[in-house]
Amino acid sequence: MEKKMAVNIIIEREKVNNKEMFIVSSPNVNVFAEGISIEEAKKKFLDGLKTHLEEFPEEKSCLIIQEEERYEMPMISKIFL
Repeated sequence: MEKKMAVNIIIEREKVNNKEMFIVSSPNVNVFAEGISIEEAKKKFLDGLKTHLEEFPEEKSCLIIQEEERYEMPMISKIFL
């Protein structure tokens, strides 16, 4: 079975100039993207990640290597002060 690289992402919904936007970032690499839909933001993030890894190939070691595609339970949390 082929090994695949994976990266953890965080998707946040924000208002930017009274428009709802989705921001995708990663705790593993310094890449983020925004879009008017989750799918658009994820696509832009993936394009940015590919470009980032071309410029900084040493950061591939920060990615997760998986032998099979599986989905992990997301952890979502909010802290109030």
